[in-house]
Amino acid sequence: MTRKKGERLFGGIDIGGTKILAMIVDEKGAIISMSKKKTKGESGFKSVCERAAGVLREAADIENIPLKSLSAVGVGVPVPVLADGTTPTAANLPGWANAPLIKTMESLTARPCFGENDCNAGTYGEYVWGAGKNAKTLIGFFVGTGFGGGVVFHGELVTGENNMASELGHIIVHEGGRICGCGHRGCLEAYASKAGMARRLAWETVIEGRKSMLTQAVPDGNFSTIKSSVLQEAYRRGDPVAVDALNELALYLGVGVANYINIFGPDLVVIGGGIFEALGKELLPKVKESARQRTFPEASFKDTKITLTQLGDYAVGLGIVAYAKSRLDGKPGK
Repeated sequence: MTRKKGERLFGGIDIGGTKILAMIVDEKGAIISMSKKKTKGESGFKSVCERAAGVLREAADIENIPLKSLSAVGVGVPVPVLADGTTPTAANLPGWANAPLIKTMESLTARPCFGENDCNAGTYGEYVWGAGKNAKTLIGFFVGTGFGGGVVFHGELVTGENNMASELGHIIVHEGGRICGCGHRGCLEAYASKAGMARRLAWETVIEGRKSMLTQAVPDGNFSTIKSSVLQEAYRRGDPVAVDALNELALYLGVGVANYINIFGPDLVVIGGGIFEALGKELLPKVKESARQRTFPEASFKDTKITLTQLGDYAVGLGIVAYAKSRLDGKPGK
């Protein structure tokens, strides 16, 4: 690939619970090369960081780009990154409590590194290079196995004084309701995620005996790992169990959207993640109607555009590059 002389290049690493995706990106957001591997999170913090640096090196090698030529590297992780570059904890990555993420990655890559929570990074990616290019205040929701999100206010990620804010999935939408993975009851994530929906599906099919084509895909009754493509087929074929569960998910997501519109008054809300990549056309109108019924004043809802994300699986990688670029340049925004 031919590159302009003096053009800056960046590395972006998305460390997830199951896979690591690394990419080389130019300063306009064009992906030059990519590589990915399984995370193998059980191997511990240092091993995962070494794998992440290795995956980045593989992505660079595809285009014969030396790591030393990268202006900076962004690292997105499924946990908050504190101001000192450490991670307070990570539920699905053993050994990450108080781990020196940035110091370790800078040692492994010999480049300036900047880290951020993956959903914050994904939201920032949509703001800079995705659906939010013209937005001033954007809220992103990502609905998959879990539930994540982020807030960008006039160019800056909202992470609070403790760098741990914008946990959008953990507002309470049903007091005393379903148990959430965080241990609390009634969280938005317990109703608007695949993991939360799995508890309902298991109860209705296994305990109540409702008939559903979903049981063919999950014979052991563990719906937490069900694929979005299976949910898509069942929903489009009118399977009553799938239709009821996914419509409930859309309703509660609309409750969450309304709450955040009431607080922030954003000009744009973007919704993504596996479920909405599969069923966005069907579920987005239901989310909008649920949000409309609960937003006050009504004019606030009319002033907010609600749409699907554009960057898909690359949102975190591109977002963490955009974040690293802004931090390197010492200024927020686009």
